[in-house]
Amino acid sequence: MVPSRRRFLEAAGFAVAGSIGTAFVSASAESDPESEYEWPMARYDPAGTGYHPMASGPKDGVEVAWEHDATDWFRGTAPPIRRGETIYAAGNGLLALDSETGTRQFGSPGPYQSGLARARTSVYDTDTLAVTAPSGIFGVNSGGGIDLPVLNRSIGAERWAGPQSSGPGFFGPADPATPVAADGTIYTAVPGTNSIVALDPDDGRVRWRNTHHQDDKVSVSFNRPAVTDGLVFVTNWPWQVTAYDAETGAQRWQRELGEQTVLAPVATEMGVVVPTRNDVRLLDATSGERLWKRTHGGNITECVPAVADGTVYLPDQRESMHAFDLETGEELWTTPFDGPASPVVADGVVYAVRSGFSLVAIDAASGEQRFEYRPSQVPLSTPIVGDEVLYAANRNRVIALGEAT
Repeated sequence: MVPSRRRFLEAAGFAVAGSIGTAFVSASAESDPESEYEWPMARYDPAGTGYHPMASGPKDGVEVAWEHDATDWFRGTAPPIRRGETIYAAGNGLLALDSETGTRQFGSPGPYQSGLARARTSVYDTDTLAVTAPSGIFGVNSGGGIDLPVLNRSIGAERWAGPQSSGPGFFGPADPATPVAADGTIYTAVPGTNSIVALDPDDGRVRWRNTHHQDDKVSVSFNRPAVTDGLVFVTNWPWQVTAYDAETGAQRWQRELGEQTVLAPVATEMGVVVPTRNDVRLLDATSGERLWKRTHGGNITECVPAVADGTVYLPDQRESMHAFDLETGEELWTTPFDGPASPVVADGVVYAVRSGFSLVAIDAASGEQRFEYRPSQVPLSTPIVGDEVLYAANRNRVIALGEAT
């Protein structure tokens, strides 16, 4: 995309200031080494499992360890991410906080609304954070740029604007898409269009783009992609599951499931887990052939499954949370749970936020509820898990939840 003159001048100014400001930019968020508690994107990994094998969260109850009441522009509903000792949250801008104390490192307003995906770059000292808004896709400086207090703005906070939406549709502004970063590439739907793209994290350049229903102005509603082993798995309304070559964008296979509502996929060692409104299926990753299908009797329109240690965890958005054996599809347990949720798993506990109103912790092996937490503000985002702490966006604040004393 051709930048405007204003953006060009800002970028040029940032380049001139680079020799002065590089140390500051790097120190603000990137000087800390990576830790075992990294959570680099929504759903934790490119495969979309929602499972952190090293992290551990509270098990018997929670209390607020810290809360950061953000500036008046922040409205966070997407889950945060973690890099080193920094928590990043998007919500009408980008906010960076110290994971230990909640102290603000930097913040800059912008159109950003989706979950974030951290991507390495080859031309910057700091990572690029991919984020989307109803207007399109953006690359943001994870170091925060250089603050100009007098002007109440930052230079270099936004690195690039990638493919943009064609504008509000019949039903209003497009929903933001959830980006994924894998092997030096950003993969995401373009909000308000029928396209899925692969972008260069350095400058937002399109490496490949695939468009469905090119003559149809109604969006095909792409879900978050799942990426693994050189393949990008994409589901969309209506009916379709498609596998693309991650490097070239060439279509490997496509299947129509006979269900209009198809939810976000999860890539696993056994195949691709694909939930629909009434069932969940495992498809062969190389061919798309169905390996098993289990009906859960629900009515899913928003839920995303988690996969951990050979088990699929999925709310049915009616009255239950289900656990299915990944290899066979056998139902292992159900437990009462109503409303939409996108669970995450760590250290034998499933964490799920019921309809944005309450956080529920469920024993991953038995389905027994361990605790429930109701925040003072709603909505509460899906949490991420660190060192016995959960982090979540909570309306106009970000909170850390530790084990209750």
